[in-house]
Amino acid sequence: MVEQERFIDNGDETVTDHETGLMWKKTDTMIDLKKWVNYQEAVDYCRELNESKFAGYQDWRLPAKDEMLSLYNESFSQTDKFGKIVHISDKFASGCGFSMIAKMVDGRIRTWILKLRDGEFEHPDGLWTLAEAARAVRSL
Repeated sequence: MVEQERFIDNGDETVTDHETGLMWKKTDTMIDLKKWVNYQEAVDYCRELNESKFAGYQDWRLPAKDEMLSLYNESFSQTDKFGKIVHISDKFASGCGFSMIAKMVDGRIRTWILKLRDGEFEHPDGLWTLAEAARAVRSL
């Protein structure tokens, strides 16, 4: 599926991925909050989207590791906050962070971080010492 068919800008600050059946927030915390966030701030960000019924929905959450990876594709090109290339669809807003936080690993006090510049994962210790970006997602 080509990028133009796969990712659709819904015109309401969301992007639908027809390949995975996921709807993503077009912007991330780097754009919306103008800062890196730790895990709790990322969870709070999603909660606030739900409380405000962002785009009409109340089921926004952090992505799972595989959901997060589904956004990365070396053929995609977008610019991050620092003007460097990140490999996500240009349907997403430019100026994003170069990383993404996944939801907490079940049964563990750990998470995954995806680096959008190279597609590499990190599995850092400590959720509250992170300084990354977060992007909210929901299932269709």
